[in-house]
Amino acid sequence: MNSTRLNILLLLLLLPLSLCFSQKSIDEEILIPTNDTKLFANIRGSDSTAPIILYLHDGPCSPLGVPFLKAYAGPQLEKDFIMVYLHQRGIMKSLRVPDSTHTISNYVDDVFYVVKYLKKRFNGRDIVLFGHSWGGFLSYLFILKHDNEVQKAVITCSPTNVEEMTYRSIEMLLDWAEETENQEARDEILPLEYISFKENPEDFEIMGKWLRRAYGGWHRNMSTEKVYSVIDYESNFPAWFNEQKKYEKILRPEILQINLSDSLFQLKTPLLCIAGKEDVDVPWEMIKNDYEKYGGEKSFVLFENSHHMVFIDEEERFVEVVRSFLSGK
Repeated sequence: MNSTRLNILLLLLLLPLSLCFSQKSIDEEILIPTNDTKLFANIRGSDSTAPIILYLHDGPCSPLGVPFLKAYAGPQLEKDFIMVYLHQRGIMKSLRVPDSTHTISNYVDDVFYVVKYLKKRFNGRDIVLFGHSWGGFLSYLFILKHDNEVQKAVITCSPTNVEEMTYRSIEMLLDWAEETENQEARDEILPLEYISFKENPEDFEIMGKWLRRAYGGWHRNMSTEKVYSVIDYESNFPAWFNEQKKYEKILRPEILQINLSDSLFQLKTPLLCIAGKEDVDVPWEMIKNDYEKYGGEKSFVLFENSHHMVFIDEEERFVEVVRSFLSGK
């Protein structure tokens, strides 16, 4: 065998080995420093050279936001991207902070520190911001403040004006009550049309009762066993649910004051906006109206068979839509 043929044979034998090394998987648990605390993140992916998606979970302060995605669309996305599952300030595995630091501006600043860390950790690689519900709300706020820091944004079932969202939800709940001839629901929901949630925050409890029931509720296709199978901190859950209630109460007055609708025209980061047609928590028509105001390159996808958890209700389609958007197809 001549030397040329020998070299070709050796190259062919070594090629699979080199591909194996170049596509090394990653699964790290780290604490990322901010200006006043440290945030826990799990970084996972099949290929350590893949594009990076920073996931901002729903809530606020939900200890289930990360497990929901990890149990469903997350593992599929990990095949093509590095998924960064961030535990937001003061909850889950992130370090505890004083109650007074649970402010929206601090949550947005935290995202900046995480993006900065990831760019350094991955040698300046582009970051995609993926926010669901409250996490999408934070994504909009982050882009408003740092429009050039991330390459693209995937924002799913997220409001830009929470007070308007509550009234749109009430309208949709009343429509559902009429469609299903649920007189009890109608009697309890109808008075909410004429109150101010800023003055009567306890009315959120009444509203929440029917949000959990209308159109089967956000959890209608969720398997509790599947979600709990990805959780590695079950013993902390009772305390973490109490923390969620506490910090939701702290954040609620500030959240109700924010209206981003008139600022969206300023944004230029390419956006994929996703909504669920049966989502009573964040009604899709409101999302579409605000999407139309967005100033940058954009794409809107309505999931016809989804409630608030589109990556559970239509998992395969969700992954396909996100992959297509991020690959530029």
